[in-house]
Amino acid sequence: MRDPAITSVPDDQGQAAPTDFGAALEAELPRLARLAIHLTHDPVVAEEAAQEAALRAWARRRQLRDGAPVAPWLNRILVNLVIDRSRARRDEYNVSDVEDRWHDDDYTVDPEQVLARAELRDELEDGLVRLPAGYRVVVVLHDAVGWPVSAIAEVLRIGLPAAKQRLRRGRMMLVSALAEGDPRRAASLAQPVHCWQARRHISAYLDGELDAVTRAKVEGHLAGCPTCPPLYAGLVGVRAILGGLRDPDTVVESTIATRIATRLDRQQSGTRRR
Repeated sequence: MRDPAITSVPDDQGQAAPTDFGAALEAELPRLARLAIHLTHDPVVAEEAAQEAALRAWARRRQLRDGAPVAPWLNRILVNLVIDRSRARRDEYNVSDVEDRWHDDDYTVDPEQVLARAELRDELEDGLVRLPAGYRVVVVLHDAVGWPVSAIAEVLRIGLPAAKQRLRRGRMMLVSALAEGDPRRAASLAQPVHCWQARRHISAYLDGELDAVTRAKVEGHLAGCPTCPPLYAGLVGVRAILGGLRDPDTVVESTIATRIATRLDRQQSGTRRR
């Protein structure tokens, strides 16, 4: 179904964007950033998603019907962007498997354990990440952000029954994820620095660019975490193999290599003149 707020007039026909679009977009950015954090549970990823959604909205601004509200359009762009960028995880739940488990009359969970883990933000976010993106978005928008199911269905362009089904199944998967836990994840959470906090610095650590305090935190995490050292070892090994390439020109296209060399020459010339 076509969004009634979107026109079909192409840019090359000279249709002017609404004069207040820039101001409306700027006013929506803080709310869009908060929504992105709710959906991704990662400030860095959220910032990237919100910025990309705003850029996409600006690029398509001439498609927005004059006078149509900007917020619902931005919501749809962001939500679809988050879903599109979601990548399958090894430990992501299989929807049919979880529902089959809930069909079994003998299946149950320890509610105290589920609630105790849900009260720990890292455990709750880890459980949410294990949900397929289409289900996670519905659960977060409804139970965390407070959107009605009808609004979620409209943004995702699915029927109301389908949105309600995703909410039901998403809640089931989240409870199962919190009930089971993951021993490796528990060991990671016990570290002073959590995995992503360390992993986002790994590349800079590899290049010796971290300050002493951050370097010590990363090294402390690597010493006790069961999952991050193999990732670090992989980075070290791949960098070493790349460093052993005899002919980098076979990897970097000649046109790109020429542009890089030209830019470096200009920088060096400017440095010498100063």
